Amino acid sequence: MNDKLRIMIVAAMIALGVMVTGCAPEANEQGSTLPETSTSSEDAETASIADEHAEEEGEHADEEGEHAEDEGEHADEHGHEEEAEMLALPELNAAELGGEPLRVVATTSIIGDVVAQVGGEAIALTVLMGPGQDPHSYEPSARDLTTVADSNVIFVNGWNLEEGLADDLENIGEDAPVVPISANIEPMAFGEDAHDHEEGEEHKEGEEHEEGEAHAEEEDHGDEHGHDHSGADPHVWFSIHNVEQWVENVANALSDLDPANAATYEANAAAYLAELETLEDYAAEQMGQISEDNRFLVTNHDAFGYFAHEYDISVLGTIIPGMSTLAEPSASDLADLITEMEEHAVCTIFTETTVSDTLAQTVAAELSDCDDVQVLTLYTGAVGPEGSGADSYIGMFRANVDTIVSGLQ
Repeated sequence: MNDKLRIMIVAAMIALGVMVTGCAPEANEQGSTLPETSTSSEDAETASIADEHAEEEGEHADEEGEHAEDEGEHADEHGHEEEAEMLALPELNAAELGGEPLRVVATTSIIGDVVAQVGGEAIALTVLMGPGQDPHSYEPSARDLTTVADSNVIFVNGWNLEEGLADDLENIGEDAPVVPISANIEPMAFGEDAHDHEEGEEHKEGEEHEEGEAHAEEEDHGDEHGHDHSGADPHVWFSIHNVEQWVENVANALSDLDPANAATYEANAAAYLAELETLEDYAAEQMGQISEDNRFLVTNHDAFGYFAHEYDISVLGTIIPGMSTLAEPSASDLADLITEMEEHAVCTIFTETTVSDTLAQTVAAELSDCDDVQVLTLYTGAVGPEGSGADSYIGMFRANVDTIVSGLQ
């Protein structure tokens, strides 16, 4: 018998006792059928049960409150992790140059090339990462940090691309503004490609009931292997439209810091934007040659979401399961990728110049259904060496387009 029912029965008994007492006062004085001592005992039992029940209800309410608070905190954390927020340009004031050129630092070689195109001879540019250097694994030298400390402005990609440099920039470059070159660009969420972008809403509606369980499984998998499956995809330069925004951001920032050369920066930006437009036409024409059945990419790490979105390509999978090259795949990750490739008859893997292709070659060796497996190299986080034809942003993008078209035809 549960407590609530017991309370109701005891309360009814007490009520009956009161009724009997009220109807027979003489009997109560001489010897009531429900003596006063018995009624007091029942009252005590009722009060005890009621208090106990109330206490249990209170504990239950507290537990629910704590559970709700935990859920809220989890939602906040999850929301923060998965948020793909647009970056903003900082407010900049004219630098005191004393007749010297503006001292500019750029983190990656790709950013450095774009800044150089806009700044030209009017700036003194230092690029921290050289050609072929992976921005995910880069760690600054003492000389690099000294250069940062002496600069007038630092251009970074944003969204933690330069993960080994972020803390140092905050601590050492306190007097120099840090400008996210990717400001004012709407970021894609990690792992989103053209197919995901189009099907996202339908997928959300159709599988909302499975979200909790699936998310829990993804979190466990991510924790186990150190994969990063959330947040904004920082590889925005694989969309030429985004680099056009870079150019505008650089021109605005340099003009604010060095108003005397604003006209130069604006003219350089306009000339470079014309070159990017030509590149855009070339890429669209070449990518249009790939048949619908072959529009699947398997890459070294998840860096081609923006490219896939621009040119209606699906990223079937990646060797390294994350948008950072520092992640490590498990045996099951690689086995799943091999299965996906075999199901879609994909026999080409695109690796990159900044990371070893050992794992890609391992996967290639397991593709038994392919008569010929290609492992082709793309430029991802850095431009190529001087003389490679890919030693600029435009050169590397054009080279990537040519390699992808040849690999998917």
